[in-house]
Amino acid sequence: MHLMHRKAGWSSPLRLVVLMLGLVLALLDAGCATRPQANGASASTPNSGNAKADKNAQIRLELAEGYYQRGQTEVALSEVGKALAQAPDYVPAYTMRALIEMNLGRSAQAEESFRKALSIQPNNADALHNYGWFLCTNKRYAESFTMFQRALAVPGYRYPERTDLAYGVCQYRGGDVAGAEKTLRAGFALDPANPALSTNLSLVLYRQHKLKDALFYIRRVNAGQYANAQSLWLGILIARAAADTRDATAWMNQLAERFPDSREAIASQQGRFDDSSLLPR
Repeated sequence: MHLMHRKAGWSSPLRLVVLMLGLVLALLDAGCATRPQANGASASTPNSGNAKADKNAQIRLELAEGYYQRGQTEVALSEVGKALAQAPDYVPAYTMRALIEMNLGRSAQAEESFRKALSIQPNNADALHNYGWFLCTNKRYAESFTMFQRALAVPGYRYPERTDLAYGVCQYRGGDVAGAEKTLRAGFALDPANPALSTNLSLVLYRQHKLKDALFYIRRVNAGQYANAQSLWLGILIARAAADTRDATAWMNQLAERFPDSREAIASQQGRFDDSSLLPR
């Protein structure tokens, strides 16, 4: 399942490139793919020694982002290539190229671009984060954990909660549910208003039968504007396990009213609360 939950104000225009996920729920998928920004000693702006070329490279990269967001991936790749022709060591351009290639299913090319970015700037937190997510999606969990840890260790990193989210989801996918709880709690402490962190955390708590805590976090989501079919479904499962008929009934009614055609609503109406296809194991 795939679903995005984006919070207004998390990033400025053209700064967030959404691929498989932006900031999303983990019962679904999670991880974030973003254009690199200033983190510590950053190569976020070109430094070719030619001011005109550097400016052209920045413009080309912004065009690439715009084309990509409109689904024109090949045009976007062309613009990234033009940016790199102007500024060959422009780290964000390599990362952007990797993200596009990743979305196109070109894993070998994507990894090559990530490695190139990190060969230029080994401590670019955004490149480390995005490479970590790439590794996670390819089930290379141990390697992905290393990238996330390196990103979190970069001094001045501006988005540790984003990496905690992706890292926690990947720990969950890799079978380390207790580790996922610890990581997601760290992210929640930094950004308690983030619905993706709350939902992911409620999921891993549910998997550990920590139902009281799981209810606390899923209530935060389902009481707000980011509630959706999948968060309501998770809430129903948690409430039923906790014998909380009030919340279970309320969320079943909300699911039926707001998302009547969803797989979750249909399963709820049919009483298929043990349908393993609706939540990851």
